Amino acid sequence: MHARPIALLTDFGLDDPYVGQVKGVLARLAPQSRVLDLSHGVAPFQVGQAAFFLAASARHFPANAIFAAVVDPGVGTDRRVVLVRLDDQFFLAPDNGLLGLLLCPRALAGRTPQLFSVTPSTPPASTTFHGRDFFAPLAARLACGEPPESLGPALAPSELVRSPATTPRPLTSEDQGRRLDAHVLHVDRFGNVVLNLQPGELFHTLIGSGQHRGVPASPRAVQTYADLADREVGMLEGSQGLLELAVNQGSAARLMGCQVGHTVTLTPGRI
Repeated sequence: MHARPIALLTDFGLDDPYVGQVKGVLARLAPQSRVLDLSHGVAPFQVGQAAFFLAASARHFPANAIFAAVVDPGVGTDRRVVLVRLDDQFFLAPDNGLLGLLLCPRALAGRTPQLFSVTPSTPPASTTFHGRDFFAPLAARLACGEPPESLGPALAPSELVRSPATTPRPLTSEDQGRRLDAHVLHVDRFGNVVLNLQPGELFHTLIGSGQHRGVPASPRAVQTYADLADREVGMLEGSQGLLELAVNQGSAARLMGCQVGHTVTLTPGRI
């Protein structure tokens, strides 16, 4: 049996030796596995951004991939480490909300995940680098065929830590004309601002509604970037399935002064 591929998602960046050390452990313990980089550019400590990257990307990876998602501000504390099996993919992550978008009802689409608590019974070698000393060896064990049931007891989804930022909120008819808060999960290189909002039942009925002259609190609902006037902030469904604030050939993030981790207040459908 071929070893499973292992995909890495971290906030380690590429300037330090951390990613290389994780890959070195995987090459030593699971030499037959391909190691794939989802991203190492998550902003430091930004669990919401990591959750977005993971949920938006998993379906584009091999059906038997193992994901080691290590954005872990609580490393070395008593925070739990969890393993999720979804179809034939495995997801390893700290229990800090990182799996929230992956396990929301819309993403699951009727599928039933299996969860396990795999918190180490003995502390890894380093209290500050569990990515290298715990997540990588655990991913290697899974890649080489060890069953998840042998790694820790089952866990109910209701036991996971919840984070407001990684609990996506679908727009409903009750939201029209009301002020609501949304978390900024990501700002892409074009300045589009990805929110923890799903279109829900409301958004597509709002296309064309909203103020038309760049009032950030009341973005106009549009289908494409080209539907927006110069410097007008609009809201549309992005390619990753979440709503985003955008400016046609400009930066909504710069115009609004927001970045990853911020909260924005907006009013969908206001005329």
